Amino acid sequence: MSKAEGAASTVSLELDEMVCDLIGEMLDNLAVGEDPGVVVCLEDASSQRVMMAFSDDGEEQCLEAARQYVTQSARGVEAEGLGPVQRYAIAYAGCVQTEEGYLDALLVSFYEKTLPAGYSAYVLFEGAGSEDSFMWSDPEPAGEEPALI
Repeated sequence: MSKAEGAASTVSLELDEMVCDLIGEMLDNLAVGEDPGVVVCLEDASSQRVMMAFSDDGEEQCLEAARQYVTQSARGVEAEGLGPVQRYAIAYAGCVQTEEGYLDALLVSFYEKTLPAGYSAYVLFEGAGSEDSFMWSDPEPAGEEPALI
């Protein structure tokens, strides 16, 4: 078992629910042909959530802005009623290289303070914008990442 697969047993129900909600919302947007950009979801100890989308620049610039937002918001977002951040997730559409070549994927990074590191996963999809013909796979682990908080 890889470290990323082992993380699944230590992920809290709160983080799992937050990440699944984010993936679901992103897949819904992709199904109707909307590019959701890079989306950050922050959550505090009382499960208060704040979501922020970055889409005005290129993907790399938006991803960097999202990471900075997480780091800068670690103590909370008072204007949004969010206390100190306990967990976060960042998601965006991109691609991954597989044995079959490069495939469209929703990439997700996530972390909570009880984990030893941040983790990432991806969900393959095809048929963006085709609504009823839109298809996706189960999430696959993609490895460890440095925590941002």
